[in-house]
Amino acid sequence: MVSCILPNGPNPRPFPQPELNTSTETDTDSVSDASVETESGLQSQLPLPLPFPRPVVYTGEGISGEGKAEPVSLFPIETVWTTNLGDPPATIPAYDEQHVYVPLRNGTLSAIRLVDGELAWNAQHSLLFPPVTGDGMIIVGNKSTILSLRTSDATTIWSLELHSPISAPLLHDSGWLFVALETGELLSLRASDGHEFWRLPLDGPIRVQPSVAGTDLFVSTDDGRILAIDLLTGTQLWQRGLGGNPQKVLPLDSLYVGATDNYLYRLSRDNGTLEWRWRAGGDIVGSPVVNAQWVFFLSLDNILWALDRNSGVQQWRTSLPVRPRAGPSLVGETLLVTGAAPELRSFSSETGQPVITFPAANDLGAQPYIDKSLSAFGLKMILTIADGRLVAMGPASSPPQFQLDTALPPPPLLPRPTQLELSTALLFDPLPALPAERAAQEFDRNQPSR
Repeated sequence: MVSCILPNGPNPRPFPQPELNTSTETDTDSVSDASVETESGLQSQLPLPLPFPRPVVYTGEGISGEGKAEPVSLFPIETVWTTNLGDPPATIPAYDEQHVYVPLRNGTLSAIRLVDGELAWNAQHSLLFPPVTGDGMIIVGNKSTILSLRTSDATTIWSLELHSPISAPLLHDSGWLFVALETGELLSLRASDGHEFWRLPLDGPIRVQPSVAGTDLFVSTDDGRILAIDLLTGTQLWQRGLGGNPQKVLPLDSLYVGATDNYLYRLSRDNGTLEWRWRAGGDIVGSPVVNAQWVFFLSLDNILWALDRNSGVQQWRTSLPVRPRAGPSLVGETLLVTGAAPELRSFSSETGQPVITFPAANDLGAQPYIDKSLSAFGLKMILTIADGRLVAMGPASSPPQFQLDTALPPPPLLPRPTQLELSTALLFDPLPALPAERAAQEFDRNQPSR
């Protein structure tokens, strides 16, 4: 059965379709500090993008054609294809329905076909932040320039010169494009042609990608604030000061966000009021993930945590042998963790017990990419290796040697290999389960100072 968590409160406000003044004077005023150039040399007048949908959180189950629930299973898997890009990745890749786009350190943007791992095209774009995709476009930011490229051949659709360098990863969804600048400004653009809707000075640097839920935009600033902004008008709705610099916000029924003061916070979406916070032994790494009941996150004291979403009470914690580099990923009942080591580790979301470790020849350059759209190509997961390789994993063609339905799988039937190569081997080598560790609860309901 599929469970969905919808945000409390009324539905998002109806999305207006204001008339856009098509005069040259109005268009010039709206982009006074930026210059937009489209393929035809003229700026098209299009309606505003559609509003973002209400956020939905799934419990890790998919829907079959008959409407019956099918549990998501990642294991067992094996290598389908491996591609050597020739240079290490500069940022994390971007994906669409047909390609993976990898910025390389040599200034090349490579498009790789998901169907077979072959190169579709190369283009010269030196990127500091990941590209974003949507609507047949890939949008890249080169210092103070934004380019929209066709995904089919990398030809330019439009370009936008900014008055300041870009300071954070771009956000693109449902026709909207949000750009943070080193001046502390946030820009809202139409992704189809770069038309500027609004810009908002935030009086603080932005280093983290914003988040959107409904018609609200949530921004983390590098001076310890969370801001809620009306997506349609650019009006600031509220702000909340934290004890450290916040990471990217996970906006659901409430807002979940970690910070450099060692706390994971749950805040009200309506006004930013503190609902609970939990103190870890180190800075929170990346964004948390959730299922229907619990929230999972990583901290720099090398701990993977599980807390109750509603109360913030600890459910379990697991020590890691490596320093985490990003937040965890959740696939069904399995948590995936990458760190400063050439491996991908998985843990049970129910108990925190280790399940499987995937050794690799080099460190991972990004979190594993797992999306249901990969099934169209017979894939389940794509790994980005720091030495410049992509490894696509699909369902194993041979039967698994054991069932991964408990936290304590039996020993493998085959001898344990000394090194399991991602490009050649079936990935099913388990780690012995460790005793569960239950720490003293440090639940803190005291609100931090505003």
